[in-house]
Amino acid sequence: MPHPASHLFPLMRFGVANEAPAKSSLKDIPPSLTRHSSGFDQFCGFLRASEGLSILDMSGASQANITFITGLGHRISSDDIVGTMQQCFGADFMDNQQAASNAQRFIEQTLTFPDQSFDGALVWDALQFLVSPVLEETVAQLLRVMRPGGLMLLFFNADEKANRTPVYNYRIQDQKTLLQTPRSGYQRSQHFNNRMLERLFERAASVKFFLTRDHLREMIVRR
Repeated sequence: MPHPASHLFPLMRFGVANEAPAKSSLKDIPPSLTRHSSGFDQFCGFLRASEGLSILDMSGASQANITFITGLGHRISSDDIVGTMQQCFGADFMDNQQAASNAQRFIEQTLTFPDQSFDGALVWDALQFLVSPVLEETVAQLLRVMRPGGLMLLFFNADEKANRTPVYNYRIQDQKTLLQTPRSGYQRSQHFNNRMLERLFERAASVKFFLTRDHLREMIVRR
């Protein structure tokens, strides 16, 4: 039974979609980027091969994403997971996750959908800003709300020399192109290699990695 918010309009957390970056000095605001995504291209192949799917967008409500997904005949819901991090952990949300009360509040407010609500999930890069044990608990929740055979698209920063990671919203331009728009400044970087990510999703049916020309590791995970 689909979640009641899984219709042609998004579920918005905290009433805003955080389209614009927070006020900050220019040096703390990452640039907007347009990038080709092989992972999203494959995800779109999954969308075009099916009808009437329920898709979760974890980058917050976006008219561009709503128009694209519903234009393919699917339903879309939105859960702004980075916005929830900011609400529960504050501005430096990677450094404030160890407090048990903060972690519990985040878990209680994230992915609050019934089991097997979605056929696909655009997770984008949200998980790279979570640390253990919150990360593992969130992945467990994500797998819980996915239907068997469903696909998830995920990004992780692959630049091992980076000390900071920009925080973006992801807006669909077409089947192969995404617009990354800054929603705030930067967060401390942590690095995930392929083996770590395979272990993180060991309960999934399969994991596929895509090589990119930039420092963003793309993944397709099948539930």
